[in-house]
Amino acid sequence: MTTRPGSGQPGSDRDQPPPAASGPVPRRRDWRLALAARLRARGATPNGISLFAIGLSALAGLSFFFALRDPPHYGAVLLLFAALCLVGRLLCNRLDGLLARRGGMVGKAGEVYSDAPDRLADALVFLGVGYGLTPWMAWASDLGWAASLLAVGTAYVRVLGMACGLREHDEGPMPRRTRMIATAVAAVLAAIGLALGHAVVVAWMLLAALTAVIVGAAWTIAQRLRAIVRELEAR
Repeated sequence: MTTRPGSGQPGSDRDQPPPAASGPVPRRRDWRLALAARLRARGATPNGISLFAIGLSALAGLSFFFALRDPPHYGAVLLLFAALCLVGRLLCNRLDGLLARRGGMVGKAGEVYSDAPDRLADALVFLGVGYGLTPWMAWASDLGWAASLLAVGTAYVRVLGMACGLREHDEGPMPRRTRMIATAVAAVLAAIGLALGHAVVVAWMLLAALTAVIVGAAWTIAQRLRAIVRELEAR
């Protein structure tokens, strides 16, 4: 999640702060600033938004779990809903930091609320995908666990580098944002395939998405560990 003031510098697993330069980029972000201001006016807090993101991830995981157990068109709706929840989670990851920075709502436990919910959210999504595929492939749940553990591992290695007194390493092709975007795109494509009646193709498509997350997260962990070791040895 977005790093709040005083909680370290942002990396690839976290949202970047708005750029200081003027021009079209700040204007494109105006809607998010307006939404953050509206949420603050309604009593929302950064920590509350972080916890809400867990709820969205749980709904996405449940949608994946039941999508291939329902009639095709209902399953397609569930997959589209899962994609919507994943997009909502990414939006929450941006809004909690905007609310903390712009609204001056920095809590003493902000770092805990910034990182811990993301790790649980990753697991809920990928376990939902894995166990949802078990009617088609009994071993798919193992891939769900592998994707969950490796996703958590990318964050662990990032924090490990910081614990060693190094900068925050964000190397690798599969940070949190990329994981969620890839899974959301796979959900939309799977929904189209399920609506067309190609359930077997959809199962393999979601399996491919899980595999991509596993390979990408493992690669990310390896790159970050290598960078951390090299930086430590160069001291």
